Amino acid sequence: MRVAVLRVTSPEGEVGTHELASGPLTVGRPSPGHAPDVALSPDPQRWVGRVHCTLDLDDGLWSVADNGSVNGTLLRHDGTTRRLEGRRRVQHGDAVLILGDMDAAGEPVYWELTFLDPHTTQPAPFGPPPAVAVRTPCLRYDWVGAQAHRCAAGPDTPDTPVTGLRPQGHQLIRYMVGRSREGEAVACSHAELISALWGDPEEWPAHRVYTRNDLAGVVRATRRCIEAEPSSPVLLQTVTGFGYRLIVCDGEPG
Repeated sequence: MRVAVLRVTSPEGEVGTHELASGPLTVGRPSPGHAPDVALSPDPQRWVGRVHCTLDLDDGLWSVADNGSVNGTLLRHDGTTRRLEGRRRVQHGDAVLILGDMDAAGEPVYWELTFLDPHTTQPAPFGPPPAVAVRTPCLRYDWVGAQAHRCAAGPDTPDTPVTGLRPQGHQLIRYMVGRSREGEAVACSHAELISALWGDPEEWPAHRVYTRNDLAGVVRATRRCIEAEPSSPVLLQTVTGFGYRLIVCDGEPG
């Protein structure tokens, strides 16, 4: 009996396959003492989480769920790519996309995990994306294109694309936007953001310790790109004694 197969294409275009005989299966970056079922490596920038997402089999149907990853998981279905929220069923031809790198022009390059099922399946339900309602200055992030936009308070004021973000700036924003729900402002602690950017201490290079000063450097560089007045930030705010708050647009697109 033929089983479903996951065709794994790396950011460099190398292709491998993984049979999906049973679940659950973990997808992620291998690290000391940890080996996911589907290993995405090499990943020198640590864009991929150690357990980035999981594939599960229930009553003969496969589904995928993000595991609270820093950089999120995308699902391409029927030509449309959206950020994965909750658990979604996958069918033949669907592809899970995980950020693997950024090219010289700052464009995202993805790991592509294509689900190939020899059996007929029914289409997964996908509703229309929520409408964007901008009430105050906020940041909108396009997960598919890895592009941030600064949104003004006025409904007739066009969004301003953010330029010049470096990879760690994207990683900071992706993590904080991913922690937001329904466009709510999200506050993250120093320790949480340090872990999101550089991983857990056991993954740090020998004799290297990441501190609040390192985090503050990333925040300053990010503010220079996303804020109209970086010296008076309104989008990426300091929460004294705790960390930083990001003002996210309502109806953040998937």
